[in-house]
Amino acid sequence: MAAHAEAHRRFLHVSALAVTALTAGGRADAGRAAVSLPPGGVASVPASAALPVRPPCAPPVPVRPRGPVPAPRPGTAPAAVPVPGAKPVFDRAQLEHLASGEISTLFGPRFAEQDRYAVQTRMPGPPMLFADRVTAIDAVPAALVLPGPVRTDGRIWTETDVLTDSWYLDATGRMPAGVLIEAGQADLLLLSWLGADLLNRGERAYRLLGCEVTFHGGPPRPGDTLCFEIHVDGHAEAGGVRLAFFHYDCYVDGELRLSVREGQAGFFTPAELATSGGVRWDPAEHAPGDDLPFDPPAVRCERSHFGTDRVRALAQGSPAECFGQGWEATAAHVRTPLLDGERLRLLDEVTVFDPVGGPWGRGYLRAETAVSPDDWFFTGHFKNDPCMPGTLMLQGGLQAMAFYLTASGHTVDRDGWRFEPVDTQPSRTKCRGQATPESRSIVYELFVRGVSAGPVPTLHADVLGSVDGRKAFLGRGMALRLVPDWPLSQWRDSGPPAVQEDGAPVPPPRLGGLSGHREKKAVVVAADGFRFDYASLLACAWGRPSEAFGTMYEPFDGTRRVARLPGPPYHFMSRIVSVDGVQGGMREGSVVVAEYDVPERAWYFEQNPSRCMPLAVLMEVALQPCGWLASYAGSATTSEQDLLFRNLDGVKTVTGEVTAGTRTIRTRAELTRVSRSGDMIIESFRVVCTADDAPLAELTTVFGYFPRSAFDDQQGLPVPAEERARLDEPCDRVVDLTARPARYCAGEPRLPGGMLLMLDRVTGSWPEGGTAGLGRLRSEKDVRPDAWFFRAHFFQDPVQPGSLGVEAMCQLLQYHLIEGGAADGIAHPRFEPVLPGRETVWTYRGQITPANRLIRVDMDIVETGTDARGPYAVADATLWGDDTCIYRVRGLGMRVVSGPPPVR
Repeated sequence: MAAHAEAHRRFLHVSALAVTALTAGGRADAGRAAVSLPPGGVASVPASAALPVRPPCAPPVPVRPRGPVPAPRPGTAPAAVPVPGAKPVFDRAQLEHLASGEISTLFGPRFAEQDRYAVQTRMPGPPMLFADRVTAIDAVPAALVLPGPVRTDGRIWTETDVLTDSWYLDATGRMPAGVLIEAGQADLLLLSWLGADLLNRGERAYRLLGCEVTFHGGPPRPGDTLCFEIHVDGHAEAGGVRLAFFHYDCYVDGELRLSVREGQAGFFTPAELATSGGVRWDPAEHAPGDDLPFDPPAVRCERSHFGTDRVRALAQGSPAECFGQGWEATAAHVRTPLLDGERLRLLDEVTVFDPVGGPWGRGYLRAETAVSPDDWFFTGHFKNDPCMPGTLMLQGGLQAMAFYLTASGHTVDRDGWRFEPVDTQPSRTKCRGQATPESRSIVYELFVRGVSAGPVPTLHADVLGSVDGRKAFLGRGMALRLVPDWPLSQWRDSGPPAVQEDGAPVPPPRLGGLSGHREKKAVVVAADGFRFDYASLLACAWGRPSEAFGTMYEPFDGTRRVARLPGPPYHFMSRIVSVDGVQGGMREGSVVVAEYDVPERAWYFEQNPSRCMPLAVLMEVALQPCGWLASYAGSATTSEQDLLFRNLDGVKTVTGEVTAGTRTIRTRAELTRVSRSGDMIIESFRVVCTADDAPLAELTTVFGYFPRSAFDDQQGLPVPAEERARLDEPCDRVVDLTARPARYCAGEPRLPGGMLLMLDRVTGSWPEGGTAGLGRLRSEKDVRPDAWFFRAHFFQDPVQPGSLGVEAMCQLLQYHLIEGGAADGIAHPRFEPVLPGRETVWTYRGQITPANRLIRVDMDIVETGTDARGPYAVADATLWGDDTCIYRVRGLGMRVVSGPPPVR
């Protein structure tokens, strides 16, 4: 009795699905291959037309389950138990054979007759074949043509390995949503196993009609294995059109990632496909309710049309080139949110972008892409029946949504974030047309239902895809969001650690590689086992904050931001060898000892003609452990606001030099004072550096934590009117250093290479000017938002390092010594990094960001002379961001000496 009741229930369910699929006015559902039913579907399906799943009267003959067990959906028990570790039913090579070869070779002689059919229900071939193995099948072979009461439902289990070199990975190293859905493609194999082609006899082709899709959790990433359990629930036939109904789940490590429900597919003749009536849907009849937000764009875009070049620029990581004014800051992004690139970029141009357009006045976007017979996705999808997968149309719709969020300015201040579908929110898509090699174009129309500006920007929309004017694809209730992410999460597995050896940029993923990294020395290990090794230091630059400092920083693993160390190539810490102080205690007297392993080949040696570590890098080696200690002490965790970390002032004395022969610099930084006023925290440090145990430098310095609002009206340093007027004082001596004039950029001594050179031109030189009458100089550098140091310093908070501002002053002083002939008569002259044994004092009261236009240095020579080592000059200087004085340095000295730097 119970079996009879279950059979009746399943019959009613399958019949209802048939009505939904075949009724012309049925609701919208999702698809894999974009095709449709012919016009004139039926209103109901008689019982005689349906083939419900029946409990077998005799034991079925399934393929015995073999392979690992996919975790059950939460709250349910597994429907079958594949044997762990067993040989797959079909491996990757066999799946590729089934995509294009004789089916009977693997299915058995019962299927020999279908080998002669040109069109069959096949899995796609590469590159659209995403299943790597079938681990079990529970279904009766050729059941659809067997006489008598035989099971015609079935289940199949497959696995897909996501690898670091999988071709489909997006710019963040994740599997795109459309590819994830497509990876559940083995319903095709199961239908073939059940005998669909023994019925179709090559006259009908498989097309997906619709389904409901729900994502759970984040997109899969390399190292994940996708475990699919796919069910064919039943079959129906009406007017000669056979329908199949299915559902499936995808798990990763026992966690549900994707559920597909109410899946519907049909088998159609070429004539039926050619006469499809398309999707019957009018957006004007489906206005959204008031339950969704409608926030304005974060940045107003002045453009409404984006040609192929602009869309390509966005896909290649240049939003500013695509969108123009307002997006300049994105040039400093370490990893800007992107559309899919390479083969998976499915948008050629955006012809309409209107944030208040569309029939609902809530936003509209129209994008187009050309279709060519040579398009890669026609290869293998399917053999003798090429069509564009509907899952790629869905992916094209998601790309249109990502473009819309980007064009609305939501990525401008979200470096490192990524796009993903909203999880646990079902969307329904319907396929009622197809794109084939004969098609000319696809148009995606985005009808915005709602937009949330944050803290996690989210777009709700309906997406309509039309092929040559016919409505072929509809996605209703689609939702895409922009979520926090961290570049190191992707890059750490990209390869071994790389070092930039010269001025040629090294791609950040290589600089962030940690594969095979081994610590050379012991590192500090916290009580809970957390290691403060190089991986944690790199995480402090580019990674998840809790990977830098442990559980104390988990509150910053979401939308909040925290102070960062610089990233490579401006990161100069290798490990933490000791800490004296309670983590999170903000205790005066806390001490850190950090080490930096000096590479034999490093960009700053190659860029510095003196082949020694320049002052800017030496300053960073000393200052970066202070920033680390401030974070270790928990300073940022004491405020509900996100705080920016800035150096304020310092006094330093350098006593040695660092060369390629130096092995290790050890820095001891002590937190000597902490004071707080509201959300502002001021911290003082005492620092001592040694190079291979020899004294190198000593300094005292002050840092501060500030709310972002503290920089809204940058006042800078007070300067008298006459000092400000010097910036505009005319001078007929102007030297363009970007042209690399030989007098200053060739021979010995000379100015640094292009990466290290912080001067574009000298705009003034008065040999008898200045407060001491010893000379005065003025220089400029144009601010480029894409300058390498913005991307390195800091992630999500790009500012020019103050040390490079001081380096600009050193280089202007070097220019002065060259111009004055200080090196004349000296054999093999070179510059020291800074005049050793002299105290230099700096004060910072502002910052250079990508929003600035111009950096100017104004310098007075206050002392000149010659000692036993060679001629020297000492200067005081100010640095200006546009028209604001933000740095002042006193006692900066430079000397010309003979011969190479000492080798330790």
